Amino acid sequence: MNKHRALYRARSARELDRVAIEELGIPGAVLMERAGAAAFAVLRAEWPATKHIVVVCGAGNNAGDGFVVARLAHESGLGVQVLAIDPNHGASGDAARALQRMEAAGLALQAFDIGPLDAADVVVDALLGTGLTRAVAGSWADAVAAINACGRPVLALDIPSGLSADSGAVLGCAVRAARTVTFI
Repeated sequence: MNKHRALYRARSARELDRVAIEELGIPGAVLMERAGAAAFAVLRAEWPATKHIVVVCGAGNNAGDGFVVARLAHESGLGVQVLAIDPNHGASGDAARALQRMEAAGLALQAFDIGPLDAADVVVDALLGTGLTRAVAGSWADAVAAINACGRPVLALDIPSGLSADSGAVLGCAVRAARTVTFI
């Protein structure tokens, strides 16, 4: 059987989100909850023996999806650590609400450090999403390198961090994910 799958560029995905939110009346926070729940379901299905995850977050909505995954994993009894490249940056909008819910569930956002990666059964990549347009550099590139070197399976949210959503090209460096969950 020949299966054809649609490919969406970053602009198309943003437009679908806009239509869902503005025209269909689905709040962005609901879409983020659904995305996080779908990603957590994939994590449980792919790695059912997982006992501890580390979620590595950036600052945008990709991080918000990661906060939802972290909260759901914690609520299901998994050990969870949530690391952020810049925990003082502060999330906004729906990501800020997801961070508040995660913290209310008892999880704290910690500064990125490579040490916790060694304790993970699975690493969740919630660093950079489909909006990336320039090369990954600095502490972001260091985090990508650490994720790739840790030897743990990686579940990427939206797209592996460092890939262009429009071309698939590596922008400086990119996470090598075992699985990627996209949200359309």
